[in-house]
Amino acid sequence: MKIKTGLFLSVFVVWAAVFGACSGTTPLVEPMVTGQPETELLPGGADGGSSPDAGIEALAQDGRAGDAESVAAADVGQVKQLPVEIRAVWVTRWDFESAADVEQIMKDIAAGGFNLVYFQVRGVADAYYRSTKEPWAAGLSGKLGKDPGWDPLQAAIDAAKKHDLELHAWINVSTAWKGKQRPGRSKPKHILRTHPDWRVADKKGRPMPYADGYIFVNPANPGFQKHIQAVVAELASFYSIDGLHLDYARYPAANVSFDRPCNKLFKKARKKDKRLTRVAWQRSQLTNLVKSLRETATKVRPTIKVSAAVTGIYKDRWNWGTVTQGFVDFHQDSHLWAAELAVDILIPMIYWAPTKKPGRRTDYLTLIKDFEPLAKQVQLIAGVSVEAGNFLVLENEIKIARQHAYAGIAVFSYALLKKRKWFGKLKKGVFKNKALARDKKEVIVSQAVYRPASGAADIFDYGYIVAVVTTLVDCALAGAEVVYQNID
Repeated sequence: MKIKTGLFLSVFVVWAAVFGACSGTTPLVEPMVTGQPETELLPGGADGGSSPDAGIEALAQDGRAGDAESVAAADVGQVKQLPVEIRAVWVTRWDFESAADVEQIMKDIAAGGFNLVYFQVRGVADAYYRSTKEPWAAGLSGKLGKDPGWDPLQAAIDAAKKHDLELHAWINVSTAWKGKQRPGRSKPKHILRTHPDWRVADKKGRPMPYADGYIFVNPANPGFQKHIQAVVAELASFYSIDGLHLDYARYPAANVSFDRPCNKLFKKARKKDKRLTRVAWQRSQLTNLVKSLRETATKVRPTIKVSAAVTGIYKDRWNWGTVTQGFVDFHQDSHLWAAELAVDILIPMIYWAPTKKPGRRTDYLTLIKDFEPLAKQVQLIAGVSVEAGNFLVLENEIKIARQHAYAGIAVFSYALLKKRKWFGKLKKGVFKNKALARDKKEVIVSQAVYRPASGAADIFDYGYIVAVVTTLVDCALAGAEVVYQNID
């Protein structure tokens, strides 16, 4: 089934209990949208004076659509946010080997009371999905570039929808390889075979050597920036993902990268601003890259949410000493990312337990409070680790996040939760009450016109706007072209 609209979009009217009724239902329709984000496309009433609740009340009265007169009175254009607690879990690229594994993972996560999954699809400039930009990951078949015969990301999307989970594609941004040997031959070629000069360099200009740990590329390199933007565009274009999750969006250390291309770029920038320091320039370059990835993703898929996992200690404001600071050690200005809306969601990885005496070194509560003011700009999710302590520690961390301005929590990781058999404990404890499955927004239709009932409820789900529907209406959408494709 396809429905196309130009100035008017024919959809069905909202039914009785609306989103309480649809929170546990799998969407039937997947959109492809061109134009502006839908939240900007719902115009207000012609006179701007109608009650914002009039339309919904008319449509939902007694669980039935209203009559022609009452429906026609729906002359509003408001989108109302429904309350939701984000309960996310990270699924790493080492957690699955088959589609059956992915199905079991999603089943476990849903049974544990979670509603969002960060599913890793890019580790070291390779792909756990069908890509024309980067080679298949060696972890899937044993050989870089070899088609494993299945698509992990698509399997994850399908399983997530089946279990009513939100699926965000997780990519490592700056890590390009891991190992003492350079990447082997593949099609497409790995970026370190075509552009070995993209690696970060030390003060003497020597590129980062191949070793057991991650090999980083320079996020300020223009060539790499174009490449990672193309990777993001491909993901958002060809996969029905709810979000894009950025990890390792940073430098590996403070005293890199002094490679020749970026030396030239910094000198050019310095001519315009004599006070500009190298580290300030590097921070701005990284911030601009993160912004560009969000812009790329939302241009292709307007409803997508872009999040970033960031270092849990922004700056050592407490003189703890010998702690890694995102701002200082990785040139990661996460607070500026929030202020400039470089991302929609920020996830500080606060992987330490609360200390017995608040304020001690790496105290969870202290760090929660340090990031809390950013909730005025972006959604905040507390990133926590299973390895921070026993189950009571995890439970306490979730409760602390709830007491502050956090939209929810993200737990690292699925494998650790599974190993410790904590999914059941969470479901019986802090996740006993079910959270909404998606970050849904209630549609209050503009200039609704009554049409005969379709006889069967459908669900339209396009990220920002969700409606359980039983009758046909016309909505003015400011000329945006919208195409809905039935994916069942």
